[in-house]
Amino acid sequence: MRIAAYCRVSTKSDDQLESLRNQKEFFEQYASQNHHNLVRIYADEGISGKSLKKREQLQRLLFDAAKGEFEAVVVKDISRLARNTVDFLQSIRLLKSYGVNTIFINVNMESMGDSEFILTIFSAMAQEELRSLSSRIKFGVKQAMKRGSVMTLPYGYIRTSNTTLEVNEQEAAVVRQIFDLYVNHGYGQQRIANELNQQGARTQFNHLWYSSGVSYILQNPIYAGVYVNHIGEVQDFMSGKYQLLPESEHYYHTRPEWAIITKELYDQAQQCRL
Repeated sequence: MRIAAYCRVSTKSDDQLESLRNQKEFFEQYASQNHHNLVRIYADEGISGKSLKKREQLQRLLFDAAKGEFEAVVVKDISRLARNTVDFLQSIRLLKSYGVNTIFINVNMESMGDSEFILTIFSAMAQEELRSLSSRIKFGVKQAMKRGSVMTLPYGYIRTSNTTLEVNEQEAAVVRQIFDLYVNHGYGQQRIANELNQQGARTQFNHLWYSSGVSYILQNPIYAGVYVNHIGEVQDFMSGKYQLLPESEHYYHTRPEWAIITKELYDQAQQCRL
């Protein structure tokens, strides 16, 4: 029988990529032991199973299935195909419409022979496992934020640990210039960005300055020694929708050693923004 195989790993870490290599070897052995002709292995690297979006290899598999290039698709377990029950059912139904069977090796089940209801239960279990994992990660991140962990490195600093930063003096000079031009010289945000670009200053990622980047600097209290996190969080683990939180839920950490400007200058900048 002509078969194709599909495998996926959710990150591009070394451990996950090693897992992908192991999955590919597994399918080659499976085909050999069962006397199948393995037409192709489709593998998505660093892709979440929450959605079919961006899973180019799975989309290619469905396209090739429509052309009749193989008779069956083998997947090691249900969660590798999809952790979203709706996407899972859509995929196996589409393959069935092409006359292609989907075989899930670890549970010894297949789309042509087994009840779709049973397959749906297994898929729902995979989705619930993802929801539980997402909840645990969300809780861990929240606890880390309470301790003052810095999730995203702000411009003007060097990270020395998860909760400790040091001032980057070269970038700090740009921060001071931004506040000075804005408060003491009346420059607008775009004019400040233009001035920095003319001077050859670049952002944290070596990009040109824009008004949005200047705005971020001007409204971030970390430059006056107050680090604020837990500003927003992912509300829906399936869609990844991010939502800003009310100020009452923000965590404030006083870190005077991180101050690049005075609190008075920062407060003046906020008044100018009104």
